[in-house]
Amino acid sequence: MNPMRTDRKAERGQILVLFTIAIVVVIGMLGLVLDGGSAFAQRRDEQNASDLAAMAGANAYLTSTGDKTADATAAARAVALRNGYQTDAASGQVVDVVVTPSTTGASVKVTVTKPHANNFSTIMGMSTWDVTANGTAQTSVRPNGVTGAMPLLFNEAAFPNAICDERTAADGCASKIEQYQLPGGGNEDVPQDATSFNWTIFCEASGNPCNADSSGVSDLINQGGETKTIFIDDKIGPLNAGSHTTLFDDLSNYVGGIYPVPIVCTTNISRAPLDPCPVDGTMVGWAYFKIVSIEGPPDKLIKGYFVDNYIGEELTLSPSHADSTLNSGVYMLKLTD
Repeated sequence: MNPMRTDRKAERGQILVLFTIAIVVVIGMLGLVLDGGSAFAQRRDEQNASDLAAMAGANAYLTSTGDKTADATAAARAVALRNGYQTDAASGQVVDVVVTPSTTGASVKVTVTKPHANNFSTIMGMSTWDVTANGTAQTSVRPNGVTGAMPLLFNEAAFPNAICDERTAADGCASKIEQYQLPGGGNEDVPQDATSFNWTIFCEASGNPCNADSSGVSDLINQGGETKTIFIDDKIGPLNAGSHTTLFDDLSNYVGGIYPVPIVCTTNISRAPLDPCPVDGTMVGWAYFKIVSIEGPPDKLIKGYFVDNYIGEELTLSPSHADSTLNSGVYMLKLTD
């Protein structure tokens, strides 16, 4: 027997084995790429469905007058179904809805899971793999934080009389326009009644000492409000009595706009059935104020009204901070995850 011919046959056999293995590997890799791309597209569709379902659930929780958790769950599942997803043991689909209530609202998390039927990847022993997407929405009727707050303080005594729903008011809220004046002289720097206001800074959020001056307040106005998130239990620093003429000039550039503003309580006004105000100037909530006109010295007036039924994009809710106690007619409804 010719040993060289035997070696060639062995080499051809080895090459055939290696080629077969290489083909399997290439097909497997191609399968991972193609099936992976298809799975990614499926996840994107699931993400859209879970986000929409979570928002629907949060909105239902906000507007429900019955069993809020049950209504939110039903609304989320209904929207998921309209987008092609439902819990079904036969197909392996799962739509999980978790509603977590809080003292002022709730979060609604929707998780959509569906097996992806693979094509090429079956050669690697993976006929299917689960694809999952999560969507979480949050709602609150008394958010405890806000970004972009204008440095204007108002007293909670203005509520609920000073609020107006622009969508339904026959006169366009003209009858709700109020004029707000600065507090009296002396050391009085916190608005003491329903028709007074004052300028302020947000101490901890700004990293500044609690000692407001016109320059600091002017900076906040001219940048369109405090850029950092302010929470109910942060501190404020109202301006002392004075004309502060430049501040009226600064704010005049924002006439016609609607801005979030802090609302404070004072010890001279009863809050029953709520607990008494602990200290003048304690923040108790947020409202959205529409600036209608500005009149500087000698009148020193701001004219406007608070907007009701308003979704505040700048509002937020944090469980690590104190709750708001004022229901000012604004609320948040947003995706958080």
